Amino acid sequence: PNKDVLEEAISKVDVVHFYMPFFLSYEALEIAEKLGTPRTAAFHVQPENITYTIGLGKNTKVNDKIYSFFRDKFFNKFKHIHCPSNFIANELKEHGYTAKTYVISNGVGQEFKYRKNEKSPEFKDKFVITMIGRLSNEKRQDLIFEAISKSKYSDKIQLVLAGKGPKYNKYKKLGEKLVNEPVISFFDKEHLLELLGMTDLYIHSAEAISCIEAFACGIVPIIANSPKSATPQFALDDRSLFEAGNSDDLAKKIDYWIENEAERKQMETKYAKHAENYRIEKSMKKIEGMFEDAIREYRKN
Repeated sequence: PNKDVLEEAISKVDVVHFYMPFFLSYEALEIAEKLGTPRTAAFHVQPENITYTIGLGKNTKVNDKIYSFFRDKFFNKFKHIHCPSNFIANELKEHGYTAKTYVISNGVGQEFKYRKNEKSPEFKDKFVITMIGRLSNEKRQDLIFEAISKSKYSDKIQLVLAGKGPKYNKYKKLGEKLVNEPVISFFDKEHLLELLGMTDLYIHSAEAISCIEAFACGIVPIIANSPKSATPQFALDDRSLFEAGNSDDLAKKIDYWIENEAERKQMETKYAKHAENYRIEKSMKKIEGMFEDAIREYRKN
């Protein structure tokens, strides 16, 4: 943190919004408090995101300690907190966070809309399953490999993992066991949209905004029904949910959607319509409302 830069910036604004509960924010918060500048925060760093990376994701004691540290060191110094989901808002309430919470989706842009592209030669005659996300422990892409190998239609499934991360080499090795070698690569937005237009089914084994981007493009998702994730709220019915950590259940859901193409086509349009609830324009209006509440309250006091 550069105190001089922070103080000059904060002295000129109506409200300061904090994204991450780390060193830069600690310093900036002290300055905002000194200057009497209205401030709000966002809760985007879920403790489980940290602990899964180091193999302690299911250790509730460690996760609770992190929730408590964030609460006492940072978040309970705010009266207005943006939560990207009801799940996060409930977690904060359960862990003693005192601020008013504003549940606002991070939102998806208009470029993510219903699209069906002709499949490229490498995907022709294949059933394309895609997942977008960092290649890491907490995203659980390993479950997708297991489920595809157990599917009755493993010979026709083409898996695409759109992302990069520390598990790249491991997943390349796992891919050798599948009938069709998976595509594992980072895609820029233009090529990601092309990919989504060729995708038949989207699997989400962990939480991320990419799930909304996928079904906004008219792709039926299969989502891990995890008690520690917000993503299950996006499923329109149980056909789009599988038991978290259970590759057998995921394989059954994959086979169901392959075998019931008419139902899948019908649900594609329903999911695309469902995504309109999460457009970034709606989220922008809501987040502005939170900023206005904070400014009004600080001025009143």
